[in-house]
Amino acid sequence: MKHRKATINILAGAASLIAIALSVNAWTLWNGRKLVLEETNKLQTELTQQIRFANEHSDYKTYQITLLEKQKKLKQQAEQNLSLINRLQRLQKQARAQSIHLNSMQMEGKPVALQNGLQMQKLQTSAVGDFYSLLRWLRQAERDGCKVKELRLHSDMQEKEVLKTDITMEFHVANYSFN
Repeated sequence: MKHRKATINILAGAASLIAIALSVNAWTLWNGRKLVLEETNKLQTELTQQIRFANEHSDYKTYQITLLEKQKKLKQQAEQNLSLINRLQRLQKQARAQSIHLNSMQMEGKPVALQNGLQMQKLQTSAVGDFYSLLRWLRQAERDGCKVKELRLHSDMQEKEVLKTDITMEFHVANYSFN
């Protein structure tokens, strides 16, 4: 009887050890399967990219044309950015010439394409100066193609002739995009 109990206990322990060993093997196989699936997905993605690249570049002339179009578009975007920068610099120089202090100049959003081949860009400006200087500066800006959309004046009672302004302007530049 005691031998049977001992044999049963030994067999139960052996069965437990076998079950643990099988669980460890199953877990190892599962992790190995996961790694193989990840590697397969990675290789499949690389192959897809290589096939796409080969399809795009199978015709060298088409590739050259596409590349030249991209270069031209980038060059025109650079010209447009220079045009925007030049316009902002001109506004700043005109403000300095009129003894106006610009606290901030910030473009709002992206340029909006217009029908006539131009783009409209909004500009938020905060400036300090006397009334007549501000007026002369705004007239110059309007002559250069800026439209004043909103103007808020703030007067400081201590400095009677100095006004603080918040101005929303729109100005137009050539549209160089191929849309």
